[in-house]
Amino acid sequence: MYYVNIFFIFSFLGFLFENFLNLFTNDNFNSGILYGPWTFIYGIGALLIVVVRKFLAQYHLKKWKEVILFYLLITIFMTLVEFAGGMLIENIFHRTYWDYTNMRFNYGKYICLEVSLSWGLLATLVNYFVLPFVNKIEKKIPIFVSIGLILLFIVDIVFTLIN
Repeated sequence: MYYVNIFFIFSFLGFLFENFLNLFTNDNFNSGILYGPWTFIYGIGALLIVVVRKFLAQYHLKKWKEVILFYLLITIFMTLVEFAGGMLIENIFHRTYWDYTNMRFNYGKYICLEVSLSWGLLATLVNYFVLPFVNKIEKKIPIFVSIGLILLFIVDIVFTLIN
């Protein structure tokens, strides 16, 4: 259940992060696709952070090398997630939630160098400073809560697709 819990914790934190930003930039509270308090692209990003972290741990690199390699890998993966997410959202929901065409180093609507480097930095900070704290919280989540969240998430996806 570790991966499920990490997904939901970071999906909720992403929901809070996005909505906090939207309050100051768009005067709009809800930035998500789904009805519930989760922005699942952040959950997917968190799972990638965990996977890259575990992958690099097996090589026992010096810390500075690990951090640089983590940053490079996670920047690439986060960029791919952002690109795929933007394309899927547009194709499934016929909406555009972000558009970087006005950015200098964009590659279409969904990715640009400036944002990719920022996501890599944020993910690196999450990996080394936030994830250790979240791992302690995750261990305390009862299994029935995790299962309940899965069921609510599925219901949310179904209702979103129907509407």
